[in-house]
Amino acid sequence: MFKLIHARHALNKTITVADAMYIGECQDASIFSQDLVQGNLLICSYSVRFVLGLSTIKQAMETAMNLSAVGVVFSMDPFVSSFQLNPVPMKMPGIIIPSANDSKILLQYYNSSLEIDGDSNKIVKFGAVASIGGGSEANYNNEAPKVVYYSARGPDPEDSLPHEADIMKPNLVAPGNLIWAAWSSVASDSVEFLGENFALMSGTSMAAPHVAGLAALVKRKFPNFSPAAIGSALSTSASLYDSSGRSIMAQRSYPTTDLNLSPATPFDMGSGFVNATAALNPGLLFDSSYDDYMSFLCGINGSTPTVLNYTGQNCWTYNSTVYGPDLNLPSITIARLNQSRVVQRTIQNIAGNETYSVGWSAPYGTSMKVSPNHFSIGSGEKQILSVIFNATSNSSSASYGRIGLYGNQGHVVNIPVAVIFKIL
Repeated sequence: MFKLIHARHALNKTITVADAMYIGECQDASIFSQDLVQGNLLICSYSVRFVLGLSTIKQAMETAMNLSAVGVVFSMDPFVSSFQLNPVPMKMPGIIIPSANDSKILLQYYNSSLEIDGDSNKIVKFGAVASIGGGSEANYNNEAPKVVYYSARGPDPEDSLPHEADIMKPNLVAPGNLIWAAWSSVASDSVEFLGENFALMSGTSMAAPHVAGLAALVKRKFPNFSPAAIGSALSTSASLYDSSGRSIMAQRSYPTTDLNLSPATPFDMGSGFVNATAALNPGLLFDSSYDDYMSFLCGINGSTPTVLNYTGQNCWTYNSTVYGPDLNLPSITIARLNQSRVVQRTIQNIAGNETYSVGWSAPYGTSMKVSPNHFSIGSGEKQILSVIFNATSNSSSASYGRIGLYGNQGHVVNIPVAVIFKIL
């Protein structure tokens, strides 16, 4: 066991707490007394400045090593509790206490163990002791995947009405939390991993490479696929279930993430969790052309200058307008269902001859019918599906359904459905 000493109690004699505003973050070894820190565990504060990149764990470890500490304990500032903490490499024994409540308990123990001279009000003895152990055993959760709390949710409206929210977002989900992978030692994206050959990171920047890699695999097998066709193959084959065969769950809040779980909706996970094997044999495709997307983009009110800027094309060359629900996507989203609406989808068979049965569940507050509900389709042939929606109650809350196409050769095509406003 080693003595604990907090950074604010380890200042050298020429420095006062008032002189150094951020002493608790342990960023500057020159303000501390090596005689006090040497051979002890140094307590540093993990504040919001670490999240903002103004202070770093790497620099705190340098401070501790320069002062000959045996290790570092980072206590969590209560204001940081809503942020994701990624594990970072440490050059010496160290631990981050991720819970503000646990950090409070540690600091209460530390303060209660101080022996203070009644006359001078100075600390005469540091009584708190601790050791840093473990770290060699990985702790895995048996239920995976889950939609992490910070993953962006749909819908994606232009405004509160919500205009232009007729496109399902997200499209799908992929591994993106605590991804351990090779890292360039000269990369400057994260100062914590500067000089390292591997890094453990989270976010869209981790999920996107997974999807890009899968898209490349699909493109290699089907060189003539359009971007929309590749997206269709990834989406319709995505999984709705976790490793235990249950519905994928979504975290709703931080820090008690696993105490705030509920089944993931299409606005949490889109079509589901990417399935690399199934994406290479999707059976049916929902394809859209470049002109289809241009007609959709040009149909958005006020979009003409933006479309011209990004594509170099004028919207006046596109006479027809394609609205969001009518874009031939492997999903259906209706932001505003006014009494009734018919939506059509065109599918193409890229596998052998197959007979499909159609099943569906309607979003709450609507009735839904898909026709045909049974069809046979030859290789290379196309089939139009018509989906009739009727509002059965007035509601402004999003509700969800699903359409499933089940082939007698084993293909299963998954189409998520979402309806936001329902008006009788």
